[in-house]
Amino acid sequence: MSREDAFLFEVAPYYDMRAPARSPGRGRWEAWRRLLPAIGLVVAGLLVPLAATVVTSLTGNGGARAYLDVVNDAQVRTALLNNAVWLVLAPVVCALGLGLAWLARGVGPRLRRLLPAALTLPVVTSPLTAGVTFRMIFAPDPGLGSVNALLPEPVLFTGPGWIWLVLGLAFVWQWTGLAFLVFHVGLANLPRDLLRVAGVFGAGPLRLLRAVAAPALFPTAAVALLIVLTAAARVFELVLVGAPGSVQPEVDVAGLLWWRRRTVLGDGRAAALAVLLTVTAVAVALAVLWRLRHDLPGAERPWRQPFQVGPAARRTRRAPASRGEARWPRRVAAGAVTALWAFPFVVLLLTSFRSPDAAATSGWWTGGYGLGSYGEAFDGGFFAEALWATAQRGLLTAFLVVPAAVPAAYALTHEALPRRARRAVTAAAVVLAVLPPQALAAPLGRALGGSLGSTFVLSLVHAALLLPLGVLLLRNAFMSVPRPATLDRFADGRSAMTRVVRDGAPAVAAVAVLSFVLVWNDMVVSLLLNWPAADQAPLTMLQASRYFTTSAGELAAQGVLMTAVPAALLLATGRWLARGLTQGIRR
Repeated sequence: MSREDAFLFEVAPYYDMRAPARSPGRGRWEAWRRLLPAIGLVVAGLLVPLAATVVTSLTGNGGARAYLDVVNDAQVRTALLNNAVWLVLAPVVCALGLGLAWLARGVGPRLRRLLPAALTLPVVTSPLTAGVTFRMIFAPDPGLGSVNALLPEPVLFTGPGWIWLVLGLAFVWQWTGLAFLVFHVGLANLPRDLLRVAGVFGAGPLRLLRAVAAPALFPTAAVALLIVLTAAARVFELVLVGAPGSVQPEVDVAGLLWWRRRTVLGDGRAAALAVLLTVTAVAVALAVLWRLRHDLPGAERPWRQPFQVGPAARRTRRAPASRGEARWPRRVAAGAVTALWAFPFVVLLLTSFRSPDAAATSGWWTGGYGLGSYGEAFDGGFFAEALWATAQRGLLTAFLVVPAAVPAAYALTHEALPRRARRAVTAAAVVLAVLPPQALAAPLGRALGGSLGSTFVLSLVHAALLLPLGVLLLRNAFMSVPRPATLDRFADGRSAMTRVVRDGAPAVAAVAVLSFVLVWNDMVVSLLLNWPAADQAPLTMLQASRYFTTSAGELAAQGVLMTAVPAALLLATGRWLARGLTQGIRR
């Protein structure tokens, strides 16, 4: 951030309703007691398997030379470089979400409802469904692919460069909505004076966005970036299904290559590859978040007493619409974005309502509609059973994550932990949030054996992987709880925690919903730990995708059904989810 932008941020009125990092509690030992359930689950589910993987990489076949052997493998180098590309794409997605949120200000009541819906619905769509949908849209055959039907030049839409564009667009389509939601709500909550005073100093729209709005939104923006980074670090099924087999070697990621070649590499080299994948993800995540925190001085800005603290006062201090916000160019652009983001769902839905033969031989625009593909999807009852098993796994994971994450997040914000301990635990949570499942799969497989097939054991693994992210999200929200709820001199530690959790209830609900949705959509953990059993809905879709063209109708029907459940959950809890994800925004 330039000196001029830093000065502009300093002179803008600043309202921080967050509670202090330390408040009267029951002492240091009580804080560690609250952290104990989360620490136990993380140690058993993440740290011990990760340590076992590191030890295997140094003592397995080849010894310490396993790392050199892996790095000298051309395919591995390509896969690691591809992983870095995905991780670099994450900040781009967040920046696009911020830009679209800025665009959406003052576009009119109709687009104000349609644009967020179109952008956020892909967030709850599985990467598997996204890969299937975009592969249908960009199919090289002009008779099947929507894009080639408009530009029938197949030579332009083949090869590694083109498939990178397709996969990148699918990732952007799926995750931009999360950043948009966070920034859209955050911009609506910005105080009026924050932008008004900055405008007095001659700041234009872009400078207002860069120098004032973005720093004010930093706490929640960091969490949104971490979620997208986690998705980028764990890219797997999008490449597995979205890229045809002929070009997959060019776009392979390290996690996918590990799954394909783990038996060929042997224990030591496979463990070394898993460690390198982990180091890449952690290094990029920490570097990006550190740089973001370094550039935005608001992250360490001391608290200032707000002029008005009541809900009515906050409602009157909303940021005004900037000049030209209601003009037609902004509305046209918002309408175009809405149509673009809704188009993949149109393709998926119309393809699902075609007969299996019609979907396999012609595009969705040629007719042949019916319910045959849904009948094929439910034929034999396997997919219905898999949906129920997947729902059980998602619900159980949510019930495991929330009770462990809530006290841990409270301990990191409102208990008497030393400052260094809070920073160390928070940094550990950031590192563990992007940990790829491949780093844990082999040790867990050896330790748990046949019990890995049970819903409870799979849910425990999911809970361990999701818990660090849940703690960070809740910590961010609990920091925004008004000070009177935590400084009541007559409240003991337990009642203070109850008040904080009550005020942070939207964030607690958001963690529960995200846990269920991420598990519902996840295929990687089941594939790594429970294959070849196909008792999970994503694995059933994966089997159908092996015959992509002939099973296009069935895949579309399964994708619609897989999307319907989290979409209904999003519709039912949308307001709570939005509030929960944005509670850390400074007001």
